[in-house]
Amino acid sequence: MGDNKYSKVRIRETDEVKQVRIASDLKPEPGSEIIEKWQSLLDLTAKIMNVPSSLIMKLNKETIEVFLKSQTDGNPYKAGGKEELIYGLYCENVIGKQDKLLVPDATKSTVWKDNNPDIDLNMVSYLGMPVNYPDGEVFGTVCVLDNKENHYSSLYEDLLNNVKQHIETDLKFLVSNQELEEKSKELKRTNEIKSKFLSIISHDMRGAVSSLDEFAKLLLSEFHKYKKEELQDKLKIIRVTTSSLYQTLQNLLNWSKNDLLHLKAHKEWIDLIHVIGGILDFLKPRIEFKELEVFTEFESDQMLVFADPNMLGTSLRNIISNAIKFTESKGKIYIRVFKKGEKTVIEIEDTGIGMDEQKVNNLFTYVQSKEDEFTSQGGAGLGLLLSKEFLDKNGATASVFSKKGQGSKFVLSI
Repeated sequence: MGDNKYSKVRIRETDEVKQVRIASDLKPEPGSEIIEKWQSLLDLTAKIMNVPSSLIMKLNKETIEVFLKSQTDGNPYKAGGKEELIYGLYCENVIGKQDKLLVPDATKSTVWKDNNPDIDLNMVSYLGMPVNYPDGEVFGTVCVLDNKENHYSSLYEDLLNNVKQHIETDLKFLVSNQELEEKSKELKRTNEIKSKFLSIISHDMRGAVSSLDEFAKLLLSEFHKYKKEELQDKLKIIRVTTSSLYQTLQNLLNWSKNDLLHLKAHKEWIDLIHVIGGILDFLKPRIEFKELEVFTEFESDQMLVFADPNMLGTSLRNIISNAIKFTESKGKIYIRVFKKGEKTVIEIEDTGIGMDEQKVNNLFTYVQSKEDEFTSQGGAGLGLLLSKEFLDKNGATASVFSKKGQGSKFVLSI
């Protein structure tokens, strides 16, 4: 959960400095209910053991902090009080060794009698245990201190160990609850995206079927006017369109069962000339209806890339489809494929309505406020988001260059 953070503690007994992993910035903070529970545990522990001080200490990067203190008479520690990690404090030893520490009387110990801030507070005996998050990151310690010599019985050790376990169970609950909330949000987001994306593809399919139906009606009504060669060309368009529709339907059914954002790419060598040609054949009725000119330029007779054919085909079709959608009648679309070093570059450029800088910057992101944009633009934004996801899975990069009223250029490198 987030980037690792570390702190250095000094183990006084061996004069060893040890680096330990502490709570990352994304770790959840205990809420008021847990704080109240811990406070009760500290107060009860101090009362049962008859000591002036019971503490929960939290390890920070450069300090150790009194996170909570028992509300007992004679407790010299202040909540929020911090000490720098320069003394080799009791709690540093507990954290560094990840074991309990019992000091019956620090004033009689050659290890603990000198340079000890706790003695300055007249706290001469100590019993403490480490407190960690479930992933091993250090929270701190739970400990008791007394202003007189105290050997702390095994019963008291068991009591403090039970308090430690309660605290660690609460930390585990906090982390699990946070992970559950994050997964719930991600699942909700994924389901929203999947539903909308599948709706977009379904919309495109309905449009293609409708165009195919109109095309077939026209062909039947004017059947007698066509020569054999012309009929073959028209039937070829119908065959290509139906074949592409069938493949899209198969993808739709497969994707509907999966998390679109976590699909795995099944790569193979594919010829971009064949892929782009099939897309243009599929979109031909829409191209002809808007009287668009489409220019293709391929560097060689075969442009092979290693990618998932369905993912790459869907991404390219979405981008080309948007170019058609947002280019006014009799406009132009340019598709270029060429090698650049070890990469294959695909440029899709149109003379359409273009986009402003803000829209370009948000093109490959998903925010709920884009709902109106999806509706007004037929789902362009969300379709491109999933296209970007598919391209990422295939090791491809995507860049967009556009200005309002001056068209758009998509540059893909794979």
